[in-house]
Amino acid sequence: MPGMHVETLTGPVKGAAEGCPVLSWKGIPYAAPPTGELRFRPPAPVKPWTAVRDATRYGPQAVQFTPASGQGVEGEEDCLTLNVWAPAEPAAPRPVLFWIHGGAFLHGSGNLYDGVWLSEVSDAVVVTANYRLGPLGFMDLEHVGMADTANPALRDLVAALEWVRGNIASFGGDPGRVTLSGQSAGGMLTTTLLAVPAARGLFHRALVLSGAARNVHTPDHNAEVIDRLLTALDTTADRLADVPVRALRDAAAHVVATAGDEVLRGDGFCPVVDGAVLPRPPLAAVSSGEARHLPVWISHVSHEMDIFLGPPPAPVLAGTDAAGRAVIGEETWATLSHAYAAVAEADRDPQLDLLDDTMWLIPAIRLAEAQHAAGGQVWFSRFDHVPGLPPYDRLGATHGADNRCLWARPPAFNNLAGLPPAPPMSAADLAVTATLHRAVRAFLHTGAPGGLPDDLDWPRYEPRDRATVILDDRPRIVYDPRRERRLLWADLPADAGP
Repeated sequence: MPGMHVETLTGPVKGAAEGCPVLSWKGIPYAAPPTGELRFRPPAPVKPWTAVRDATRYGPQAVQFTPASGQGVEGEEDCLTLNVWAPAEPAAPRPVLFWIHGGAFLHGSGNLYDGVWLSEVSDAVVVTANYRLGPLGFMDLEHVGMADTANPALRDLVAALEWVRGNIASFGGDPGRVTLSGQSAGGMLTTTLLAVPAARGLFHRALVLSGAARNVHTPDHNAEVIDRLLTALDTTADRLADVPVRALRDAAAHVVATAGDEVLRGDGFCPVVDGAVLPRPPLAAVSSGEARHLPVWISHVSHEMDIFLGPPPAPVLAGTDAAGRAVIGEETWATLSHAYAAVAEADRDPQLDLLDDTMWLIPAIRLAEAQHAAGGQVWFSRFDHVPGLPPYDRLGATHGADNRCLWARPPAFNNLAGLPPAPPMSAADLAVTATLHRAVRAFLHTGAPGGLPDDLDWPRYEPRDRATVILDDRPRIVYDPRRERRLLWADLPADAGP
């Protein structure tokens, strides 16, 4: 079992005790800085070091592709670092949770997540990683003559997983029991990595929170993104490597702002089905059995889209609507809209439910069906609890509610960086969080979620009964919830939907 001083394959690092029985190491580089000639290129090996490296502070976050604030660029291109938390108590090699942060492929950081409590409560080694975002991470510039530039962010994550395989044993982790997980864009990247050949064998379980195998671009979509980016920059592809990062950020903001149309279907920057790094769409890969050897747990939140409500037209809502119309066709979309009105929940906008299912629920169900049909093990859950902190206390069980509970550190919510001070947790918050942590611990250690109250068994998801665990202050098993809404999609082709 490690002390704070650990030898990695590229050099020694020294971490810190976190005031509890967990040690941490932060800002460890897993690849060379992707700057200069390496911008848009695959991650290169780290240059080894000999002196003990201070690993008590986070490394820089990736460049954040958020709207221009007039306050300069947040983040740095030199961002390919990861963070490790491990229990200090000696033990047999522990399972590993490799967490991919969300942020719409545009923003976010592994540094936002404090893994101390999750490592302790799950008795596991927790790893978070930074990866390239926006146009630096999610394009394929081979379309415009720049060789070997497809999907830099996917390759970053593969490099981070390779680092785990080679080094995690020195931190007390088991490289043969790595669970890949993430929420929102992190969940989407988790499902995308199911289809990346270079990632095969680097992880052994997948826990998908609110992100199910739908957010990828075709080569045509990628070409359109590049064209819009170059137009906004008023430059040519051969000069992209030299564009100042602030100009790149501002041009990316323009691409994102115009993506809610029938061409890009709401997604500005996404992994690209390039034929090599990502040979085919994730759902097709799962359907063909490429993930059948992996236990997969898929979860979504009761009313995902409510958090995206805002001044009309809210970009995510408008983009999802445009995507539905473009992919399904105006006539079928109108039929679905009418049908949703007939089965609407009380006091719910049926159009919001349609957008919710289009983007989240139906892709999650199709992923579960594909994994089951291919002979794999799959479990399904829905998070219905309303955490007692903003904005959930106002909006309800919406996108990110499960994420805040997963990373909570009782008796208060873990305060993700940049958010207001977190309030204390209510009795219901504590109970739901404990249930979630027990389920995650079981999945990390055994490959199956468990730990439900009253000795309830967590059944696998099968199309004959569609067992779904509802996670709230009264955890329970429901069979085929929202059946009426699911059946409205039953006669549509498997790739219908954005």
